[in-house]
Amino acid sequence: MTSTCLCGAVQVTIEATPEFIHDCNCTLCRKTGGAWAYFGSASVHVSGTTVTTQRPDRPSPAVDIHSCAACHVTTHFALSETFRAANPEADQVGVNMRLFDPDELVSIEVRYPDGKGWDGVHPFGYRREAFTISETSRW
Repeated sequence: MTSTCLCGAVQVTIEATPEFIHDCNCTLCRKTGGAWAYFGSASVHVSGTTVTTQRPDRPSPAVDIHSCAACHVTTHFALSETFRAANPEADQVGVNMRLFDPDELVSIEVRYPDGKGWDGVHPFGYRREAFTISETSRW
């Protein structure tokens, strides 16, 4: 599956359909507009120029958020250098599934983690029940 940012300057290709999408309500996800599907880095191909940012409210942010350098739409995140150094086995890229047309996402489950209420230590809860995207139940 391939999609682009709003202006088309950044193209994101994923090699497989995700099992689920996280539509989280934490500050990072809300303010970047991200709804994430997770992949190993070898399964995500990005072309075009992106700019990165990290959370300013964390001493060691776990991810670098990538956005198109031209239109500034959030495209994906990659694990930060600091996080990878502390967790060398970690290999994850989050792709903003809002880039993709909803018609391409039929049969994918959308989950709603309560990131806003998460303490960062224990497993997070969910703020509402998941649903599966269908032709009659759009996301």
